Amino acid sequence: MRDRRAIALSSRESQIILIAAALVIFRSAVFMFWPQSYFDSDQAIFGLMAKHIAEGRAFPVFMYGQTYILAVQAWMAAPFVMIAGASVATLKLPLLIINVAIVILLVRIFIRQVGLTPALGLLAAMFFVLPAPGTAAKFVEASGGNVEPFLYIILIWLTRNRPNWCGLILGVGFLQREFTVYGLASLLTLEAAHGVLFTREGIVRRLRMFRTTAEVWLLVTWFKQYSSAAGPGTSLADLYRPPPDNLRELLNRICVDPTTMISGLRTGLSTHLPQLFGMMWQPLADYGIDSSVQQGLPWGSLLFFAIVGIAVVRIAMTIVGERRWRPEYDPCAYLVLAGLFSFGAYTLLRCGVIGVMRYELLSILGATGLAAWYLRVERTRALATVWIALTVAWAAVSGVGHARLWTEYVSHPPVGAKRLIIRHLETRGIRYAYADYWLAYYISFLTNERIIVHSTDLSRIAEYGRVVDAHRNEAVRILRAPCADGREVMTGVYFCSP
Repeated sequence: MRDRRAIALSSRESQIILIAAALVIFRSAVFMFWPQSYFDSDQAIFGLMAKHIAEGRAFPVFMYGQTYILAVQAWMAAPFVMIAGASVATLKLPLLIINVAIVILLVRIFIRQVGLTPALGLLAAMFFVLPAPGTAAKFVEASGGNVEPFLYIILIWLTRNRPNWCGLILGVGFLQREFTVYGLASLLTLEAAHGVLFTREGIVRRLRMFRTTAEVWLLVTWFKQYSSAAGPGTSLADLYRPPPDNLRELLNRICVDPTTMISGLRTGLSTHLPQLFGMMWQPLADYGIDSSVQQGLPWGSLLFFAIVGIAVVRIAMTIVGERRWRPEYDPCAYLVLAGLFSFGAYTLLRCGVIGVMRYELLSILGATGLAAWYLRVERTRALATVWIALTVAWAAVSGVGHARLWTEYVSHPPVGAKRLIIRHLETRGIRYAYADYWLAYYISFLTNERIIVHSTDLSRIAEYGRVVDAHRNEAVRILRAPCADGREVMTGVYFCSP
């Protein structure tokens, strides 16, 4: 009988995982197969890095032009580029795979460690499975490390009792994106609360973890000396005043001013979280997506905060009422802590400045932990039914936004201004150009380097400057303002002499 139940549970779990994976593909595919939807020069840099790796022209350790953001995305994409060629789809395919892997791990944690049914495990993970389009775009954005910290933080939890593996994940994760440190902070907080961190065994385990992390850091530092830091044929010497590493970059972003903490927290709650969870009635263009579609709901913030408020109150009531801590609460608390550390650093340690949304995505992970925790402790069926209905309503609002985006791109996809510039260049047979950063690498990547455009304000690939300078007589300068000797090729875009 037990075997039958186990087989049935495993079968339902597999079905739920397939549904979750299908939803992830649904909310990601537009951003993969329509380059004009959500793609820029930052992402193009990683695409060019992957292309240069696949061609054997470069060995980047970090993003071109800097010494932080480990080039994991470029190396993951390189085999796909080698097989199928350089494109936005081949660049973002590894990110899609990571998204699916995160969903699988979350659902399995909620089922096997928290004790939820497969259906409730999927519901708890829904905040990551089906975020609104503006947030979903960030999860397949090839800008260095938006979605990877989710995976690293989950893997840190799963390997917490295997210090060498945990240290390896922490080391790679932190070097790719410093936000991985929130997973470490959550783990140490939880272990300290349980009284195991400062035991002899706990100290030895964490020292072994940190030793492996330090070894990863030293190994990458050694590799960095031989890297192609500014594109093919370059080294660290080609960087002018090399930027800081990940640790100094993290410290540089910290700004402590007690007088601005309240305003930062207020803005985070009133603006950032509603935008992150897609509960504001807002054009997708506000998220950098080329679309006329809107997402969210008027007053949608009330729906989101009702979901969070009910969960927080009921979890607190359960813990106080039971006066005990169950082991199945641990993975939920870990994820919630990671989200809280991320949100707290973003709102309290930046002198009240709420900046780029991609710097604080991990509240999504915290929401999944909170949802799983609530579903584990709730015993009042009527209240559970209300909460589930509210969460399903949130997912429906998000799904409608994606359906609108799909309808737009299938029926009448936007052309994209930058793609029109490429057409004008190709029509005129122009293969070399100068432009600002946000045009240069976008054009170079989408034309598979058939057109080389040197960035005049922020150069990340030194080779492009040499190549375009050598063909200066054939080149044009692409400007967004009129020039005396040029002509307007499209509204607000001018081809001028170099």
